[in-house]
Amino acid sequence: MKFDSLFSSRRALVFLLPAVFSCFTLFAQKKIVYQPDWTSLQQHAEIPEWIRDAKFGIYCHWGVYTVPAYNNEHYYSHMHADSGYSKLGTYQRHVALYGPLTKFGYHDFIPMFKGERFNADEWADLFVKSGARFAGPVGEHHDGFAMWDSQLTPFNAKQMGPHRDVVGELEKAIRKRGMKFFVSLHHELNYGYVKPKPGWAAANPKYAKLYGTPMPHEAWLQMWQGKCEEVVDKYHPDIMYFDSWLENIPAQYIKHYLAHYFNAAEQRGQEVTMTYKGEDIPDGIGMVDHENTNPDHIVEKPWLCDYSIGTGFALSWGYTEGMEIRTPKEIVHKIIEVVSKNGQLLLNLSPKSDGTIPENQQEVMFRVGKWMWANGASIYGTRPFSVYGETTPEGQRVHYTRKGDTLYAIFLDWPGDDKTVHLHALTPKSLGGNIQSLQMLGLKSLETLPYQMGEQGLALTIPKKTRIPSDIAAVFRIILGPSIGSAPASASQGGQAQAGAALPTSAPLFEILGGPDAPVIQEGMPGTTGIQGGFEGGACVKINGVYHMFPTERAGETGMPAYYDRVKTRIGHWTSTDAIHWTRRSTIYQASGKYAVTEDDNPVNDRRAAIWSFMPIFSQAHNRWYGYYLTYTVDKNIAPNHSFGRIWRAESVKDGMEGIGGPYKDSGIVMEPGLHSQLWEGRQGVASFFPYPVDNGWLAFYGGAYPYASWADYPTKSGKGWFVGLARSSSLEGPWTRLDTTVNPVTSIHPYFIENPIVSKLPNGLYIAVFDGGPEGFGLHLPNMMAYTLSKDGLHWTAAQYFPIQTKVKKWWDIMRTPLCLIPEGDDRYTIVYAAINNKERFHPMGMVQVKLNRQVLDEISSKL
Repeated sequence: MKFDSLFSSRRALVFLLPAVFSCFTLFAQKKIVYQPDWTSLQQHAEIPEWIRDAKFGIYCHWGVYTVPAYNNEHYYSHMHADSGYSKLGTYQRHVALYGPLTKFGYHDFIPMFKGERFNADEWADLFVKSGARFAGPVGEHHDGFAMWDSQLTPFNAKQMGPHRDVVGELEKAIRKRGMKFFVSLHHELNYGYVKPKPGWAAANPKYAKLYGTPMPHEAWLQMWQGKCEEVVDKYHPDIMYFDSWLENIPAQYIKHYLAHYFNAAEQRGQEVTMTYKGEDIPDGIGMVDHENTNPDHIVEKPWLCDYSIGTGFALSWGYTEGMEIRTPKEIVHKIIEVVSKNGQLLLNLSPKSDGTIPENQQEVMFRVGKWMWANGASIYGTRPFSVYGETTPEGQRVHYTRKGDTLYAIFLDWPGDDKTVHLHALTPKSLGGNIQSLQMLGLKSLETLPYQMGEQGLALTIPKKTRIPSDIAAVFRIILGPSIGSAPASASQGGQAQAGAALPTSAPLFEILGGPDAPVIQEGMPGTTGIQGGFEGGACVKINGVYHMFPTERAGETGMPAYYDRVKTRIGHWTSTDAIHWTRRSTIYQASGKYAVTEDDNPVNDRRAAIWSFMPIFSQAHNRWYGYYLTYTVDKNIAPNHSFGRIWRAESVKDGMEGIGGPYKDSGIVMEPGLHSQLWEGRQGVASFFPYPVDNGWLAFYGGAYPYASWADYPTKSGKGWFVGLARSSSLEGPWTRLDTTVNPVTSIHPYFIENPIVSKLPNGLYIAVFDGGPEGFGLHLPNMMAYTLSKDGLHWTAAQYFPIQTKVKKWWDIMRTPLCLIPEGDDRYTIVYAAINNKERFHPMGMVQVKLNRQVLDEISSKL
């Protein structure tokens, strides 16, 4: 089947070849087989880089012990303590409320543990909003009740209690949101944790797999190992956590389990790790965990701190009635302290027996997430500085983290505006380079703050009337010259592409052939009914000789002002056989046009108030079309009015190339404002998304708009305008990752204006992106030109060049707006369909032009890039 759109079938095959060879190489390589001995297990990479980058995880103590909800999660043991732990009063309270242990045992709580309001998606949403990068449940605590669908014990959440595979449901919900999956197991203390007396249920062999002790020890040990391996095989956790008391388990069982875990992960190509406490296993196999504590120095090897939201006398990890909880400031300060010392924080939440996470815990976590949203660049992906922190002479506690040539100074105590603080740890010698810029995260301005550097350290002045972004902690970002200890991250390692060389020739790459001297679609033509404001960006492809165009239609409403055309938008589907005469086929998506009722990113606002920029990509792997498009919240009282942009992926319902016209069904959000947002994205959020294939997966240009106050303020002030950055994914389905959050967007193409870059390939393999731009950016008084940029690898792009189409097309527009394609037609001819603006008209028409590629110039450029 012929396919000559952005990527032809032949080109698509070329794009697929590296992946094929990569897969072949992968299978050709001999995989490591770990043996159940310590020496072999120490060959496994003990701490993957992903957890060092993730920094923050969440897990939950949820189990049968939340039914009595008294004292702490050790109720299982304490209720049997008629001596010893009896001082806690659990035994006496149990007898008083439920009766003697001969009548009411721990197993009698299981039918009461219903979890009727448990919703894995709601938990996972909270984890994401809290800023976690890995998350999961307690799989089994000391009480012997498994929270998964186990074949090894009937005492599990699938067969009893909630009758839900809690671990399985959470695994799906957590992975769906792009987080790594975590499971903790605490059942090594189950055997012997209860000392049963005659007549108690704990002494009854019928309940041996719950209480443990009535079982022969060897049988219990085999069950312990079997449960560990069952979790590995069913749920493929990225990290498995073990509580204290692994010394209760003979080494042979631990070694066999670890060999099973590591080999299973090796077969899947999965990077995994496990945690342990104290000296439970030899060094070099997993990550050491410090419960509720952390060292007083930077630890050479990465480590974990598990920390509970619960506090108070009982320090409960499981939910108890009236439990005291930590403040957002306590939790964020713990994250900062741990990360500055080369650690990662695992925070525990405490759901109720009905499966809900209490509202006061959610409120705390929303505030934690809000801080992480604004300041996460100082946490995620960082490594320790030469010192973890200091207390300034003025009394502020400061912690440090670094990422390449960027250093973060995190103030736990706010100095106050119009104050100067002295950071003695930051000297020219310790920094190893000059300061290029110094900014405070969370402020609207990107301008460098005043400072002085001397041999005694850095003196930082907080400007007058500085509004503190957060009362939890303030983060100052210090970008240094390239001579600081480590080199900047390369693009292949996640660093942003920064190139921008001019083309090595003055000869034009394209000759303008010409096109119609009037719009090809204008107001009053068939199909334009109901479109008040005409067209803007989107994409156009060509299949079997038919052009398929998906413009943003500025629908608006009759009687509404012209600005409303930009609010109530829709995605249309138009076809043509010559790119001149067009027929409207259908509406792919329709925006609601409803204005926001709050100023924040709140679900009560309509998050699909405006819809823009549909980008169709054919998935060879799934034999269907994917469409990426943008949705906004719109607030008429705030500039920019379009806020909190999100990118959705949709799939054609009909398989094959003929499914391009839809209908489409949504598959989920692939990029949105959040913890990974870059400062330049601004309030507008992710403002466009245009994927294209590269040798090792996919890249996408995504847009953002840093706000400006007026036309007089734009674009003369640095850091303001419309920008693009790059995101990467191994597949079209995602997850998509912004390449770096510590540097500027791809300003190599143009310093402050790039919109809607659509990428294809030229005949010799060079990438080309056509986009909306001009030598001086965008504005009523500026030149009207479409632009393009070139790249060898799809990552590093040249400075913008322009199509002077008015040299061959009678100028019917005032502002050249947006190209939707660069479609090859043969004989080096290409078709561009574009939207433009006539200042005298409300309706933005569509135009068409053809250009011809100069092969000689292309060869010259290719040889010198």
